[in-house]
Amino acid sequence: MTNKPEKRPEACPRPGREEATPALRVPPMALRAALLLALLVIVALRIRGFVPKDPPPSASPQGFSVDRAAAHVTRLAASPRPPGTSGHDDARDFIRGELARLGISVEIQRATALGTHWGVPYDVARVENLVARLPGRERGPALALVAHYDSVPNAPGAADDASGVAVLLETARALREGPALRNDVIFLFTDAEEAGVLGGNVFVQEHPSFRDIGLVLNFDARGTRGPVGLIETSAGAGALVRHFADAVPDPVASSLFPEISRRLGHQTDFFPFREARVLGMNFAFADGATHYHAPVDDPAHLDRRTLAHAGTLALALARRFGDIDLTTLGAEPVVYFDVPGLGLVVYGRAWALPIAMIPAALFVLALVFAIRRGQARPARVLAGLGALLGSLVVAAALTVGIVAALRALAPAWGVFRGDPFDPGLARIAFALLGATVYAAAYRFFRARLSPFELALGAAAAWLLLALATAALLPGASFLFALPLAASLAGLLVWQRRPSPQSPSSGLWLLLSALPALVLVVPVPYLLFIALGLPRAAPAVAVVVLLAGLIAPLFEVLGAGASRKPALGLTGVCVVLLGLAVATNPFSPAQPRPACLAYALDADRREAAWTTTDQKPAPWTALHIPEATRRAPRFSFHGQGTLRHEAEAPPLDVLPPQLESLGDTLHDGIRTLRFRLRSGRSAPFVLVSVTSEAPIRGGTIDGRRVDEPSEFRPTTDEPWGFTFQGLPAEGIEWSIDITPGAPVSVRVVDRTYALPEQLLRAPMPADLMPMPFRIAGSTFVAVERRFGAGP
Repeated sequence: MTNKPEKRPEACPRPGREEATPALRVPPMALRAALLLALLVIVALRIRGFVPKDPPPSASPQGFSVDRAAAHVTRLAASPRPPGTSGHDDARDFIRGELARLGISVEIQRATALGTHWGVPYDVARVENLVARLPGRERGPALALVAHYDSVPNAPGAADDASGVAVLLETARALREGPALRNDVIFLFTDAEEAGVLGGNVFVQEHPSFRDIGLVLNFDARGTRGPVGLIETSAGAGALVRHFADAVPDPVASSLFPEISRRLGHQTDFFPFREARVLGMNFAFADGATHYHAPVDDPAHLDRRTLAHAGTLALALARRFGDIDLTTLGAEPVVYFDVPGLGLVVYGRAWALPIAMIPAALFVLALVFAIRRGQARPARVLAGLGALLGSLVVAAALTVGIVAALRALAPAWGVFRGDPFDPGLARIAFALLGATVYAAAYRFFRARLSPFELALGAAAAWLLLALATAALLPGASFLFALPLAASLAGLLVWQRRPSPQSPSSGLWLLLSALPALVLVVPVPYLLFIALGLPRAAPAVAVVVLLAGLIAPLFEVLGAGASRKPALGLTGVCVVLLGLAVATNPFSPAQPRPACLAYALDADRREAAWTTTDQKPAPWTALHIPEATRRAPRFSFHGQGTLRHEAEAPPLDVLPPQLESLGDTLHDGIRTLRFRLRSGRSAPFVLVSVTSEAPIRGGTIDGRRVDEPSEFRPTTDEPWGFTFQGLPAEGIEWSIDITPGAPVSVRVVDRTYALPEQLLRAPMPADLMPMPFRIAGSTFVAVERRFGAGP
């Protein structure tokens, strides 16, 4: 006897369940083409909405002029601006001069700042914050606008953060042209932000004007283009967000951003204000991250549209918050997100869980309806959930593997910490990879499950995320609850359609997918920008989730009946990846980053060329030939991992000077005091202390740091600090240590250029110093040993 195979649940109601309405017959290919085109247009328009608008050709005297701001950027970014350099001093004097020209008084806060947030070696610098005040009509809390004017050693810092400084200067000019505002406006230009937010911290801790501030707006950058988004706020910023939504056209903001920002751990000058519980908003742009902290962060690469966006935003908010009573800005936790054409949608965070109950109810209704109509079975819905989860795992694994292969095989990918210069095609390719994986999974499981089981399985995953975020991360809850509610409403209607291939079905499904496309499409795009292509897996995972949510459209597009959609997506993905590699060659316009540094041990008169590159560029290899390459003997704790080095001629330069000022014993604690200066006027110094005895703390240029527990400094983990802006007369510092063991002190000073007389060839035009850490610098080291006690 032959067993008859069980019939799979149908994709549409069985005849007799309810009266079928005649469907307009449209060739499936035409319907699919129309739907696909509509999907692509919606996605493209949503992404295109993130491109800032072109600035107006001219501005009124009271408006923001991008031309004046761009001229400021050009002047500020003439050279790098780390503390202790001529570029830094020129920028400081330029800012003072511009403010004086506007008739705004400015004060310089000079102080030594010490930061412990990133641990040992501690960050220390002589900072020079510029504090200017535009008086208001009334007494009360002041509005503060903040940007930092220093840069990293290898970058002119046009975007990071000459753009923020230029925005503040032009905003000050525009405000000066108009009527006085109600509140004082403080313009704070911080120093040594790149050294660990040192200028911002010391302002908050010590400057009397800090006590006057009722609201702070900070402007920074991690790229050279893209929209200026509200990336972070103080706690309970509902009133601020509502004013922001009302004052700024086309706002780019989402309560998801702060949730991501806090977990990435990045710090800006907003951080010390937030920790001090000052109301505030943090703004930044981040696309074009290849230029971040690099020599190509120059005025030529800063997008004028982005600069104009930042300026119009800053001026609008300065006028809004400068003319209201800042004491009325009560705390209100909110959920918010931007919608094209509607602006910013804002509602109380308390609504997150009730709103999540709406898709929960719709899910139960759709599930019950599908079971009653024979369209789904509970166990098969769970299989549909597994299909989506399996797609997520496969897509993430493929992404990680492809990225690893590209970084190993394509130089333009392997040498960057983040994106290549032009990541656009690669972003599209990886987004399509997510869609491809889900399309293939849909085709595979559609042979075993009904479209309703696949759709409800995906909806179950979204419902879990909606409920979890509503309870734990309410700022992100809108991203799951609202699109899911709309998609389930569309599914409920689709369940009653006699022909899932009809034009009305496709149109209804597309309409119900609109909230998902509007709210979710920006997330992978912004994740690509924030995390970079080497960490593309989360963005691809979001694409897979989105594909699962709009699974019924995959049915209408034929992905359940044919392999062609998945194969077509695969082909497009491969072509785009190939084009992404082919269109990212190195050139003078897109230089390859290379690391080469010179290190001299002044005690032994031994020198070396050294690099952090695992695979040195040919120019680097001229100085570190493979035949004479050796394991690094030099080390610069906390400044990057050295990979290779080769012998170099010793320079005839004055080494750092470490003078002992005392070695005393009091109450069982040994104190060693020193004076430290650079014999060659280096602006940077690294101090490392090792001993078998535990260190209790120290004082650096008058700043005290105590160790919470016994710190035993070893060669691998020494105690120490970096000092930026080292004055010509040097600094005094000391350590408190348990007596009974010898102490070794190693001092390395640093200048931000290579010894040109020793270079075997000039750096080629298609190379640039590697962003971050030691590239393009000369280090001179000395070491002094002290006995076990006085």
